[in-house]
Amino acid sequence: MFYVLFTSILIVVGATAVSAARFFDPAVGKILGRTLGQELADAWRKYVFFAIVVSGISGGVRQWSLQQYLPPAPGKGTTQLPLSGERWLLELFQAFISTLQSIAWVVLLFFLCAMLAYAIMRAVEYRREEAGHPRDVE
Repeated sequence: MFYVLFTSILIVVGATAVSAARFFDPAVGKILGRTLGQELADAWRKYVFFAIVVSGISGGVRQWSLQQYLPPAPGKGTTQLPLSGERWLLELFQAFISTLQSIAWVVLLFFLCAMLAYAIMRAVEYRREEAGHPRDVE
């Protein structure tokens, strides 16, 4: 029963991570195209897609939580929890939510870095415009 739960969690987490990565892919592509140029944007977009999927899967599969369903090691005083329908539902829901939380942090970090890069680009463009067009002094 543990193997079925683990496989189900992997399916839920994988589907959630890929769906979220596909959802953010157009926005990531536009931001990277604007800040890095199109030739670099495609490669970085693939990397960000990969990072979203990996962080979602690693955050969604909570191995320490799943260990409570394994038989205890010899000499250990812990007990094995039964896998009831309620526990299945809670574990799958927790995996889904943990996946989204991990993805939210990665996407937040990406957008903060992108916003900083955009602000730096705008400042450089503004200084270039001022250097090219001096103000009239009377």
